[in-house]
Amino acid sequence: FFEIPVLEQLSAHDTCLRRRSQRRRSNTKMASSGKTTSRSAPKQCVVKVKSAALTRNFERLGRSMDPFAQVEFSTTSGDKVLVSRTHTEWNAHKSPRWDHACRGHPYRGKGSGDSVEISIWEEGNVRKSRFMGVARVLVDDLLADEADHVLDLVWEKGEITGTVTVQALLVGPKKPDSGGTDDSEVTCVDPDMFLRPVKRLGVSGGTAPFFELTLSNPKGGNSASHYIGKDLSRAVDEIVFYEEILALKNEDDDPNGLKPLLNFAFEYAGVLKAPEAGVADTEPERELLVLRNLRDGCETLRLLDLKMGQKTASANWQGKSRRRALKQSTFDKSTNSFVEGYRLEGFDGCPDALASMDPLMDMENQNNEKAQKKAMRLMLQNMTGSEVFMHFLDLHQGKTADSDVDLTTTFSAAELGEIVMHEIVRRLTRLAVACEVVTVPQKWVGSSVALGYDSGVLPARSSGEAMIRDTVLVNIFDWGRSELNTVAKEHDLSTEEQQSRKKFWRYYKGGIEHLAWVAAQMYLHRFGNGGDWKEVTLAVYDFDAMTKDDYLGQIIVPVRDTPPTECILEGLKGGPVSTLSYSIQWRACPVGSRLKGSWRVSIQKAQNLPNKDSVTLSDPYCMITAVS
Repeated sequence: FFEIPVLEQLSAHDTCLRRRSQRRRSNTKMASSGKTTSRSAPKQCVVKVKSAALTRNFERLGRSMDPFAQVEFSTTSGDKVLVSRTHTEWNAHKSPRWDHACRGHPYRGKGSGDSVEISIWEEGNVRKSRFMGVARVLVDDLLADEADHVLDLVWEKGEITGTVTVQALLVGPKKPDSGGTDDSEVTCVDPDMFLRPVKRLGVSGGTAPFFELTLSNPKGGNSASHYIGKDLSRAVDEIVFYEEILALKNEDDDPNGLKPLLNFAFEYAGVLKAPEAGVADTEPERELLVLRNLRDGCETLRLLDLKMGQKTASANWQGKSRRRALKQSTFDKSTNSFVEGYRLEGFDGCPDALASMDPLMDMENQNNEKAQKKAMRLMLQNMTGSEVFMHFLDLHQGKTADSDVDLTTTFSAAELGEIVMHEIVRRLTRLAVACEVVTVPQKWVGSSVALGYDSGVLPARSSGEAMIRDTVLVNIFDWGRSELNTVAKEHDLSTEEQQSRKKFWRYYKGGIEHLAWVAAQMYLHRFGNGGDWKEVTLAVYDFDAMTKDDYLGQIIVPVRDTPPTECILEGLKGGPVSTLSYSIQWRACPVGSRLKGSWRVSIQKAQNLPNKDSVTLSDPYCMITAVS
């Protein structure tokens, strides 16, 4: 069924509801003494992993490999610290190129015996990553020459599986007035604040492992699961950004105009060191970014990951080569990024209707999980904003199906969707305004916006509208290729660098503004009708994975109470007589609701549909469009 809401009277709701409380206060409580601490020695060893040349294919069935590298520092006593992980070079096969500069690691001096291990892995995606070889070298040997070092990769039983090219530099501590945050200076979280060890969680969208964190003594109204841990080795490019956010929020003035915008960023408490559950005691402790757990308090989180900007790569920026940037730019033009200035990268908790749209339905490798995931992602990346929000508000199945719900005590699915969408429009508008008041252009390449809410339960009316609004999420995140620009930094940039930041800031703001406009349009069209709905078009299509969906027929019916009725589909000439069974029912909302009520359109079945697939059977679905 499908709900067509009818507007009663929108409340003014002119006071801004509280965002998640104690953001900054929680950060200072979680930090050791509330201050940034330094774990650095006077000098830092920075390793740059440039490329690898592999001689063996570790991918099954002979497909191209997706390699990434990890860098660990080891001491003579056997202690190991994982300092960084490169990005995954998709389809690079035997010749990956990363140009990845690792986080600096304290240098204990010549003759310490410290060594570096660079291990190469094949990205597992939906399975465990496969080890492809490791190169071990003394830190002193790397620092003896600033030129590139080509090291052999050793696999099982001493087999050489290729080489890896690295470079090492010894850098001094950052000057106090340099205007930034050093990688080695982080806010350290008191380990006693969380239960240990920490448990690894499944990966949903990206590839970074997440870990379950449980507060040992929750305070300030926070639940025990208020935070979640993100593996720092997969987020070394983001930690500087998060630390700079904390520093700017602590300043009394705001010459950069950034504070209203940065209030939309994920709550960040610092870095936690903790052992991982289920691994050997000899393994080094995990370093985790402590971030706000978006699933905290949610029955089922429905979350959109929308990547902003019509361009999501910049040549020679944050390790992205000119060749890879050009390749990414070509890809951007084939997605919704080039059309509307943003694209959908991930959809957690998607409705059954979207999950049923199998992009590999007619392909031979439909059981390949890796191919399935890539094909689904490509389909999402080409969805327009209106299509995204249509699925985002789909609550007619599962736990939010309200056929047997007492609407006098429980919000209907239509009411829940209206409140959620109203709050999202409000916050996206404030986000767009916050971007406009920033005094210096930012270069946030490939950064994302998260939109979410709890789609797993219909709230009780006694809990109130404010509770629903509190579950709504509108956040900005993904700072791996972003820079937090300030007035002080801007003055030190060349004219070319300033122009680059202006261009990409225009891309980012354009994506935010268009997303806010599409959200407002969706809200107005779906929930803003205070009069009558005129008619409903019920159109049946055959879903095709690779081509345009085939039209199978439609009927146009008036919006009025209609018992279960069978009608002949119109629009196709010749062939069998196809029918569609439907019903329409008015559902009034109780007094005090923001909606007067909604029309429920139920689709029972279709019969005698023509088969438009030449090899397999048709895969029909019905599209419902209401006109006021």
